Amino acid sequence: MPLPLIYLIPLATGALGFGGGFWAGSGVGKLVKLSAIGGGCYLAYRLVKEMK
Repeated sequence: MPLPLIYLIPLATGALGFGGGFWAGSGVGKLVKLSAIGGGCYLAYRLVKEMK
């Protein structure tokens, strides 16, 4: 079932705002942010894997 528009619009605007803010930073800042996002994804992966 697709997401209703009332949920999709705030998610889309939030993603655009995050993307704009993310790419506006310096090179070092981007690297730090990518590292943090990668670390969070890895922790989430480990958590899901251990729950199975």
